[in-house]
Amino acid sequence: MSKKLSIVTMGLFFTALYLGMNYYVYRSILRGLEVPGEILWLLRGIFVVAGSFFIFGMFLQKKAYIHGIAYLGHFWLGFLSIAISVYLLRDLSYFFMNFNLGLSTIIAFVITTLVVLYSFYNGTRTPVVREITIPSAKIKKPSKGFTVTQLTDVHIGMLTSKKWLRSIVKTTNELGSDIIVITGDLVDGKYDKIKDFMPILKELRAPGGKFTIIGNHEIYSGLKDYHQFVKKSGLTPLRNNKVTISKDLEIYGVDDVTVEKYLQTPINLEEILKDTDPNRYSLLLFHQPVRFEQSADLGVDLQLSGHTHNGQIPPLEWFVYFYFKYSKGLYKNKKAYIYTSPGTGVWGPPMRFLSKNEITKFTIVPEAD
Repeated sequence: MSKKLSIVTMGLFFTALYLGMNYYVYRSILRGLEVPGEILWLLRGIFVVAGSFFIFGMFLQKKAYIHGIAYLGHFWLGFLSIAISVYLLRDLSYFFMNFNLGLSTIIAFVITTLVVLYSFYNGTRTPVVREITIPSAKIKKPSKGFTVTQLTDVHIGMLTSKKWLRSIVKTTNELGSDIIVITGDLVDGKYDKIKDFMPILKELRAPGGKFTIIGNHEIYSGLKDYHQFVKKSGLTPLRNNKVTISKDLEIYGVDDVTVEKYLQTPINLEEILKDTDPNRYSLLLFHQPVRFEQSADLGVDLQLSGHTHNGQIPPLEWFVYFYFKYSKGLYKNKKAYIYTSPGTGVWGPPMRFLSKNEITKFTIVPEAD
């Protein structure tokens, strides 16, 4: 199948899926209720107009006036996702239990509304700071170790606020880490649409350097645009290579595994990590939380990943838990660790339910005697 035909096929599939989501939620809101004709037509109008916002936002991204429409469209997508989760649970419960269907429809709508409002509030807040301390035998006293701040999945694009990004830069700089790393999906748009954010990112400060890797969205947006953006933002891109920071630390940056499908470029960790120094702490930046066992066997001490967003909202919050072995938080394998961040920003709907936007600070210290 050609690339163009593959894109068309995927586009048709997701369009059909999106229309199906709208239809299911529309029918679920009415189930068991007697709705007057005027209200029925009003509801249909809302679904037609609001449902079209997301499609217009996706296909008319180059138009300056589309920002507000796209934002409402992504909000609507979040509403649909949460509503499907709530009404699906209602429908499954009704299959096994006998209760008033009309009343359950009203209750489900109230729950959906509350979850949507909370998720919107939570998803648009400034990221919280999580601090994690990891001991290592490779850090020898009297060294106090070093600190690393991780940003990931910022998704700078059409819906990004400059005020929001400035708050991230300010918080990150206040942490005063030796190193700043951005583990993929920094950008989510073409260079000419996001270049105004470069001066803000350039304000990031770290004496040991500011490093970034590509995620799947850099591949979707275009690697040429990405490299132009990060270069002018004062960031150092790592593409399947290593940089030695000090006698205590080396950092590897690996391309996202999406390159294997879209660019037909295999990710050979054995080749990339063949020269890990057993006397230095080896930090691996890898966008998706995969191949951790292999990287640990090859000498990596800490793998930093993102990508999952911890699902952001239902039902994706359930799916990522089963799809990714290391879906969120800190895990250990022998002496190696992996940390999967829920993301500094959000993708798609500006919402989060059971997680928060996060900036993560790691302090690597000598092991206790």
